[in-house]
Amino acid sequence: MYSELKNYIAKQVTIENDELENIVEKFKPIKTVRNEMLCNIGQVCNHFYFIKKGCLRLYEIDNKGNEITGYFALENSIISANTSFMLQKPSRDCLVSLEPSELLVINRNDFYKLVKSSNAFAHIYHQFVEFAFIHSQMRIYSFLGMEGIDKLKWVMEHEPKLLSRISSKAIASYLGMTNSTLSKLRAKL
Repeated sequence: MYSELKNYIAKQVTIENDELENIVEKFKPIKTVRNEMLCNIGQVCNHFYFIKKGCLRLYEIDNKGNEITGYFALENSIISANTSFMLQKPSRDCLVSLEPSELLVINRNDFYKLVKSSNAFAHIYHQFVEFAFIHSQMRIYSFLGMEGIDKLKWVMEHEPKLLSRISSKAIASYLGMTNSTLSKLRAKL
């Protein structure tokens, strides 16, 4: 049940088996249905997720009611509504399961206890924060000056699995364009 999480951790850091077991025992398995909301706007996020199977989407809704996707997480990755989880403030984001998913979830108290007590887990946490920051910066700076076709090419190069698994509407919101614009750009390629 926890083999994927154990493999994920072992790839990130050298760790003794006892410490690894101590970490994974804090995670609990859950299953979600398609479009299940794990954190909604205005809620305080108290959970962190490892994805065994499925896909989660983090998005916000702008003042015009448009969904703006910030991130997708697929198998063997971790995700949370980071700002809310870290600051314990009401979330500006929605975290939703796009597919029926199998997740391993850890609550915030256990998460931060592990960060303090386990150097290996602290290392994984710091890697995650660094990745989230770099990913956000890459998307912001890359997408600011890019034409729509270049944004699509960027996703094709850096995150190709998204195009085969995620709805066009969600991909379009990730790229900052309408679904019809995305369809036209796909047809050009």
